[in-house]
Amino acid sequence: MQTSRHETELKVRVKRKPTGVLRKLILLIIIIYIGLAAYRFIHDLVITRLAEVEKIQRGVIQTTIPAEAILIRNERALNAPGSGRLKVIVPEGERVRVGQVVAQVVSPSIESSTGEILLNISAPMAGVVSYRLDGLEEIYTPGNVHELDLEKVISFPSDTRQILAGSRVEGGEPVARIVNNLDPLYIFGEVSGDIGTGIKENDSLSISFNNDDKDLYRATLVKKNLREKSGRILLSIPYYEKELVTARRTKFWIVTDRHEGYYVPAQAIVKKDGTDGIYTVYKEQVKWKQVEIIARIGENVAVSGVTPDIKVILNPEYVKEGFPLRNP
Repeated sequence: MQTSRHETELKVRVKRKPTGVLRKLILLIIIIYIGLAAYRFIHDLVITRLAEVEKIQRGVIQTTIPAEAILIRNERALNAPGSGRLKVIVPEGERVRVGQVVAQVVSPSIESSTGEILLNISAPMAGVVSYRLDGLEEIYTPGNVHELDLEKVISFPSDTRQILAGSRVEGGEPVARIVNNLDPLYIFGEVSGDIGTGIKENDSLSISFNNDDKDLYRATLVKKNLREKSGRILLSIPYYEKELVTARRTKFWIVTDRHEGYYVPAQAIVKKDGTDGIYTVYKEQVKWKQVEIIARIGENVAVSGVTPDIKVILNPEYVKEGFPLRNP
């Protein structure tokens, strides 16, 4: 029996239909796969760019209170023995022994063949030489520290002047001073915050004149709330560096809380089931790691349970545990 042309075309069309659907399905799957791959690529790229990653920091975090200081030292002014031109023998900041010639006054003399004589200025005690004077060397002394009128001390003008080599000086005029920085330094402090109710007289405090975590002095609290004035304190330190030889008034900072070790920004802490932790990068993947918070100081927290090779994510809001993170 012969098959009509119409029936043949119908069979052909019926056979081609499933093949076309399959092709479309395969094409759709390929498009979805490419889309997902592109999404993952773009997502990973964006996350890699947004995530801030750095090795965990080791150092010191601390809280400080600012204060104004008036410094009282064991110092002696050196007066010119006569009028004339100052000749510097020992420069500013050098230490001398007792009796050592610090400077000379070149004074006119009709009795000298050169028309000049040299008048020695010797050190009355061992210490550091300074040619910067404020006229308060004989007033602000350790011997007077408990008798000083604080109101006058605070309001008294401090005008430092420097005596230069070659300057004209008059007999009896102070031209230099010796500061023994191996003797205690007393500090009248005006504190702008509370140093702590638990701190008592004779307790030790850490203070800094640079507001950093390196150049610290251990000071003794000699008196608290001087003359019944809240915030006024008297401190002493046993010895001090040369940078404190010159200044009369200066700023300093009292360290109230200090921790040394590993620390991260407080925003890097991520809680998981009520436990503190951080997101780290391990084998190009975000991992959560438990840590113990030792202290919170300002915007940082001191933590334990970490090692120096750990890479911590500083802005964890951009990631989740298990996210890939390449080349952080």
